[in-house]
Amino acid sequence: MDIEKLRAGIDAIDQDIVRMLNERCRLAKEIGEWKMKNNQPIYVPERERALLERLASLNDGPLDRDSLLAIYREIMSASIKLERPLSVAFLGPEGTFSHQAALEKFGRGVLLQPAAAIADVFGAVETGRADYGMVPVENTTEGVVNPTLDSLTSSSVRIVAEFNLPIHQLLYSASPLPEIRCVYSHPQPLGQCREYLQANLRNATFIEVTSTVRAIELAERETEAAAIAGRLAADHTDLPIVAENIEDNARNITRFLVIGKHENQPSGDDKTSLCFSLHDRAGALYDALRPFRNHNISMTMIESRPLKSGHWEYCFFVDILGHCQDPNIAAACAELKEDCSFFKLFGSYPRVIN
Repeated sequence: MDIEKLRAGIDAIDQDIVRMLNERCRLAKEIGEWKMKNNQPIYVPERERALLERLASLNDGPLDRDSLLAIYREIMSASIKLERPLSVAFLGPEGTFSHQAALEKFGRGVLLQPAAAIADVFGAVETGRADYGMVPVENTTEGVVNPTLDSLTSSSVRIVAEFNLPIHQLLYSASPLPEIRCVYSHPQPLGQCREYLQANLRNATFIEVTSTVRAIELAERETEAAAIAGRLAADHTDLPIVAENIEDNARNITRFLVIGKHENQPSGDDKTSLCFSLHDRAGALYDALRPFRNHNISMTMIESRPLKSGHWEYCFFVDILGHCQDPNIAAACAELKEDCSFFKLFGSYPRVIN
């Protein structure tokens, strides 16, 4: 094969791609103008899901599915920027897994705003300082993220999308592994790497800090210190990586929620999140869950949190399959409310496809 002819073929295709991308963006800009005129949200999760599913079904390779979807997320991000620049708050600082999740979900065409705490992400969306927020809600190793559940209960925002991020933990240090005496990280990464740390750094002290980026900062200042953080943190430090993929669970995934103010229309494959508390009586929880069984509704998560009343009362957080506009979901929720002292629907949103 003549390599110059192959390269010429690529150049010709690139020329067509650039032309067609700009044509796509012109159409997106017109759509943005229509949305603004009709007071419609710029980001539409159900449309995003349908588009990505259609593209995946059209792909015959050799480009793999994940790469194709990643490319199109950036194309969609650039298109949204032309419609109207969006701002997305996330649990900061930059370099955290929340930052990575926001980048992978929304692309680099949006304005990303780091927040100091999960409650601050909710506050930014609630007050309009950000259009959307990205918050972690559960991890396959460490379980639910309680501050997110608490903020959902007290906030007026809605869940509009979800995103699953595979989590790979790296050990950063200027010292070789045998010389490390102190390891800094956020509590979640420390918990996710517990077995590795016990096996390889038995004599080290493990110290919890507010973020993985803060852990990096502390490890940079001290000798014989290390930090556990993700791959994105490498862009913010000169510390060498002394070990990779040190998480104990090979399928270590954190589920994130995108929060906003609008209500999604059904996508055809949705999830609904809600919470409720019950009057204290024998069999109350069993009776409360019965409507889901009676209406043939699958429940994918249930988690309890104590109410702050001090009387050992609990709030139950539940994810079910379906959209709140589906007749069976609406009927089940109406029946559930009859047994509840408190009930709140957080939102319905497309099930994640990544």
